[in-house]
Amino acid sequence: MAEANLIREGFLCPICHKDLRSPNNLIAHFQDLHSEEQDILKSIKDLYGKAKKKILKLDEQDLETFKNEITLEKYYLEISEPQEPGQIRTHTDYFKAVRRERLDHRTTETNKLIIRLDRLLRFYGSDRKQQEQELVAWLDGSTVTRCPSCASSFNITRRQHHCRLCGSIMCNSCSYFLPYETAQAIVAPVHNVDVNNREQVQGKEPDSLRICNHCLDMLESRRRVQLEQMRQPIICQLYNHLQNLKSQTQSSVDLYLKMYNSLTSGETTFHLQDTQALRATIAKKAESIDILSKKIASLPVDEETPKVELLQNSIRRATSHYIKDYLLTLPAPPSIQELEKIKRERSLRNIEEENQMAVKTNIKRVTVTTGWSPAAVSNDNTEAEDPLIEQMNIVRNYIDQARKAQRFEEVASLQENLKMLKETYKHQQLMRDS
Repeated sequence: MAEANLIREGFLCPICHKDLRSPNNLIAHFQDLHSEEQDILKSIKDLYGKAKKKILKLDEQDLETFKNEITLEKYYLEISEPQEPGQIRTHTDYFKAVRRERLDHRTTETNKLIIRLDRLLRFYGSDRKQQEQELVAWLDGSTVTRCPSCASSFNITRRQHHCRLCGSIMCNSCSYFLPYETAQAIVAPVHNVDVNNREQVQGKEPDSLRICNHCLDMLESRRRVQLEQMRQPIICQLYNHLQNLKSQTQSSVDLYLKMYNSLTSGETTFHLQDTQALRATIAKKAESIDILSKKIASLPVDEETPKVELLQNSIRRATSHYIKDYLLTLPAPPSIQELEKIKRERSLRNIEEENQMAVKTNIKRVTVTTGWSPAAVSNDNTEAEDPLIEQMNIVRNYIDQARKAQRFEEVASLQENLKMLKETYKHQQLMRDS
């Protein structure tokens, strides 16, 4: 008796008395299950239309009342005296705690999806569907009668489909096909998957994964974060390029100073033309550095970020000082006359030192021509068969190739090797003559 007198409210079906919670669901339910009762369906639509008009009319009346109340409140505020603010309580800490908890939960769920997606990319073949079901448990289709996204009922024409990442059920219209290329871009590290091989195994199966809108939203958020991390402002890109040019110029400057000191001390490790070519290269790099710093200084600046303009001017100013005080002050290489004079003075010092050593040790000094060049090599078969001469010729060939490529560090190393070979050969000749 109590159940008979029970009053139920809501959008109830007049046939099965089921609460559909909204008028659209009620009409769709009646069309799907009780389509034969057209008179009742028409009465429901008329009733819904009348209720809608009444609600809209009440809304218009409430709007007019609200406008009148706002006008009166504004009037009272204008004539009333200003009030002092009362006690203030901040909810920032509570907001941060709630936000941190939700972000941690979303990050955890996203990481799980990434791990599953990583494993799915390794599956291909005729049994891929079985492998997918083993990776994540699929929801039982018998327990779901409608699509959770659009509330459409499943039937012969509207089939159930499972998300490969979470195992939930949705209809074809609410599912999304994630291409393998996009999935590989999301997952790190990128896997080298042979797409052609997969297509041969799967036949006509599309090269993509079916996922739901919820998983798609989480993967897109992860992808946006990746792109934001990879993207750099134009000023950062130009500054990195500027620093790379400075690093290259620094190595060239160090090598130039080494070559200059070697030439001015009378050594024959480096050649004058190599030093001049390297100085010209440093001048070109200095010009490139100056152009790049001007480009950084001329970048457009937002009015809301005045510190960026200060940063650009500081970079330009520091670069100008670097070029002026460091690159333009490099000593010029000696001229040919100065170089010949330095070599003669060094040769005289070497002869004097050798004479002093010969007097001290009472060893007979043997005069040998300094330097060894291909023109000085005799065509005698004995010398041609000497392995030292053959090695010296090979090293000279390497030196010519390195000099053409402006790899002066290798030129210096090869020159040292050639010098050692010459000293060894000279020592052998002295031992043979004695």
